[in-house]
Order: sequence, then structure tokens, then C-alpha cells
Amino acid sequence: MAEGQKPRKHSDDSVKLFVGQVPKHMTESQLSAMFEEFALVDEVNIIKDKATRASRGCCFVICPSREEADKAVDACHNKRTLPGASCPLQVKYADGELERLEHKLFIGMLPKNVSEGEVSELFSQFGTLKDLQILRGSQQTSKGCAFVKYETKEQAVAAIEGLNGKHKMEGSPVPLVVKWADTEKERLARKAQKAQSLASSLANADPTQHPSLFGALPMGYISPYNGYGYQAAGSYGLMQYRIPPGQNQPSFPNVIPHANQGGTPRNYAVPPAGYTYPAVPGAQYPLAYTGGMMSNQPLSGPPSPVPPPIANNLAATSSSISASPGDQVEGPPGANLFIYHIPQEFGDEELANAFKGFGRVLSAKVFVDKATGVSKCFGFVSYDSPADAQAAINMMNGYQLGGKKLKVQLKRDNKQNKPL
Repeated sequence: MAEGQKPRKHSDDSVKLFVGQVPKHMTESQLSAMFEEFALVDEVNIIKDKATRASRGCCFVICPSREEADKAVDACHNKRTLPGASCPLQVKYADGELERLEHKLFIGMLPKNVSEGEVSELFSQFGTLKDLQILRGSQQTSKGCAFVKYETKEQAVAAIEGLNGKHKMEGSPVPLVVKWADTEKERLARKAQKAQSLASSLANADPTQHPSLFGALPMGYISPYNGYGYQAAGSYGLMQYRIPPGQNQPSFPNVIPHANQGGTPRNYAVPPAGYTYPAVPGAQYPLAYTGGMMSNQPLSGPPSPVPPPIANNLAATSSSISASPGDQVEGPPGANLFIYHIPQEFGDEELANAFKGFGRVLSAKVFVDKATGVSKCFGFVSYDSPADAQAAINMMNGYQLGGKKLKVQLKRDNKQNKPL
């Protein structure tokens, strides 16, 4: 492609190939002529260094169809060495091309006893199936989901439009989830996006309102400073106590600076919401106490009091582990559900679709690991009436999905979550 020329638009049937081991002196027209000996070629784009605009020894070749692309791969990959190259050409489908061309769909909310014949019969109404795979566990029990591949993109689109959220299979209380299967790039991008969203919500959260967002160490814990440790003293503030010489080692030197080497130890106030906390080398979790994180600089004002510890109850603390502020809208008392064993691949939308058949869903939230963005396999669903929530419990509690049985129960009010 000539310098400054815009790339041509290609049809959905076009296939992009990546070609490595290309001599850096070769031009796009020379490469195009070489590949046209074996297959039809629409375009050749040499990959160039952004700064020098010199060839990087590789290129993209765009063929009008998969058939023509396969001809180029079969004729050239590891079989032809161009003058000036030390190794044979490496010709393969560009990243994501194979997945794009497979027209692959994900199907969720299948009944656990569904057979391949039943799935095939349903989805064959929309076109020719090239592949069907029901995901099964170690005991060959259905996980409640499957993948299908269609011959054409139009057939796959018709299946999504005809079945997603509209069709219930016999034995299932909820409609099917039918969507495009994620590519590897999309899976990684979604994880990164979730992690970024969580990081943003943590930065903007009020640590006094969401204390459990900021770490997993015991409430009231602060790293030793100048030979002193601190412990929570009821609700009246921090009390200092002397640490034995053998333990007088700063565990995390980057958290609290040694700015008071010769004097009396002093407390540090809680930083404001939005404060960016310093990294702690080697620490799996950030240091925390119930008022928030410790600043790396002394702040004005007296030290914040430490409220009593929150009960160590999953139902009580999960609501503040990973949720973004505003994402979860709660219904009236008795209308909010806590769900365990949600399939790993389910997001908020899939969870809402699974439970919307019992009433108006105000919100659905799947909790994810704040570091990796991977689902923790539990979440909340809120209805606008307790009757709808009870109907969902009656039908969905114990329902097998993704190889495990869902556990659906009423979310208890935080005030009721006290240890027995």
C-alpha cells in the first residue's frame, strides 16, 4: 500500500494473513506478485517501524476468501524461503481471524439433562451447524452451557435474534442466553476493563463508608513505626504500645516514612477520599484499618477514631468487596437475593437474564476479583417486590447451572448480620 494511501474496505469474507521472515528490502508490489502465484490477493501491507518507516521484516496479506487464504498458507508456510531471508516464510492467520470466521456462539441457561440432539434440532432452524459442543463436568454432567458454530455469519445473527432471552427449553425455568462467543482478545480486554473500573471505583470511594474495600488485614492494624505499634482502642482512637526489640523492624518501609527519628511517635490522620495509596513491595494486600489507609505524609488534624470491627460474615461484607458505587440498586426488604455458584462466564447481564423471568429486576451484580477482574461466582439480584424474590428462590435455589447447583437466599440486612 502506497505511503499515505488509506486502506481499502474489505468484505466480511476477506481473510487477513500474517507473514513473517520477509526480507526488509522487498516492496509490497513484489510480495503481492509472489503470493499471486498461489492465490488471489486483494492487498499487501508491509509492517513498518513507526519512527524510521523501515520494514520490520513482516507483512499482512489480505485474501478475498478463506479458500484463497488457505491456498497461500499451504503453498508458502515453512516451504518457501525468499532471497535474503535466513528462514522459510511463516504464513498464518492473523490474530483473531480464525475466531471471527468461525461464527461461534455461546449458549447459556441450558437444562442440565439436555442432549446434543435437542440443541442441534433447535439451532439448526437458523442454518447449518458446523460444530456443537455441550460443556460437561468430570462426571459428564452438563454445565448448562454450550458452543455452536454456523456456516455463515447471517445464520448466527438469526439464531441470536430468534432465541436470546426469548426461548425456554423444556426443563429450564429461564430463557436461553445466546450471544457471540468471546475471542481471546475480547476476554482479556473485558478482564482489563473490569479491573480498571474497579480501580477507579476504589479511588473514588469513601473509605469511611466502605472500609472493607481497602484490604484484608485485621481491623485496627497499622505497620510498626519508630519502634511503636498501634492497636484499636474501642471507639476512642489509637493506643501506642512498645514493640520488643526483636520485632522492631519496619515491615513495609514505604508506607510510613521515618520522618520522626528522635522524637515521640505521632499518629497519622486518615487521607481524604480519592487518595492514591503507595505501592507496598512484596505485600499481597494493602494495609488497612477501618477508617481507611495510612498516608505517606503527616496530615493536619487529630487521628480518626476507629469504629468497632464489622462482623466477619460473607453476606455482610460482600456488598462492599467489589461493587462499583451506584451499580447495585436495592429493592425493599425481602426483595434482595444473594446468589452463590454463578457460572464463571456470567456477567451482570447474563445474571439479570437468568432471574428476570420471576419479576422486575432492579439490578443484578456479579462480583469480581478487584485485581484480576475474574468472577468470584457470587452476586446479588434485587427485585421491586418480596413476592418476586420468593418466587425466584423457590425455582432457582438448587437449580444446576454450569456444573454446580445455585444457592439462592434472601440477602440479610447488614444490621442483622451479627456473629452467632
